[in-house]
Amino acid sequence: MLNIGEFARLAGVSVRMLRHYDQLGLLRPHRVDPHTGYRSYTAAQLDRANHLVALKDLGFGLDRVAELLEADASGGDRVVALLRERRDELRAQIAVDRGRLARVEARLSTITKEHEMTTTPTYTETSLPALRLVQSSAHVADMGAIEAEMGLMFGRVNEAVAAAGATRTGPGVAHYTEEDEGLRAAAAEQVDEPVAGLESADLPAVGRALATTYDAADLSGIAGAWQSLVTEVERRGLTPRGTCREVYHATPYEPGGTRWVVDLQQPVG
Repeated sequence: MLNIGEFARLAGVSVRMLRHYDQLGLLRPHRVDPHTGYRSYTAAQLDRANHLVALKDLGFGLDRVAELLEADASGGDRVVALLRERRDELRAQIAVDRGRLARVEARLSTITKEHEMTTTPTYTETSLPALRLVQSSAHVADMGAIEAEMGLMFGRVNEAVAAAGATRTGPGVAHYTEEDEGLRAAAAEQVDEPVAGLESADLPAVGRALATTYDAADLSGIAGAWQSLVTEVERRGLTPRGTCREVYHATPYEPGGTRWVVDLQQPVG
């Protein structure tokens, strides 16, 4: 037998709440000493205590908790189902909040220009080669969703390329084209032959572009780097034109990789 203090500690509730549950008939002691009034519980009652606390944490009122406990007295299936449902909701919310946090940090980095770079950005006028690609693409209306969407698409592309045993002819490429009040964003690998499940695409050669290299430990500053690049385009009296490219020369996902080294390439006119 457990005294009320021991049972409260094991159940993770206060002695006061146990007395309250007793008064409501939600969790009665196994025995009450007729002389002292001391309440005693058994270890077997911890299961009911766990269900009670779980339902209360899920936001149910005590009247509804009583109904659920009685309806579920045979095995706890309803409580387990409710807890799993709430767990999945919280996991989804955490994922959403992580995405929001990443976007806030990226925006803060863009505004304060605090992203860490190894060197001062340099801008080079260059031409861009034609590229033959296999890719996954999507229309992106919410610009804040691009990074998460690109990560998922690159995962699908790399899985398909590996499954096909296809040979890459160059580094991975992301490219972006204006489309219907948003962007057509594509995650691509340079592969000459078609790959099942992926789009085949050709980026034409570009005679004139302005490019810079983004070199940092994470991608929080890449939006700011793009803004700086386009600002330089305007400073030179040029106009952004056509599909812009990101060429991934190094990423932390490669064996031994610790940094992102990405060429940002903006065609100009």
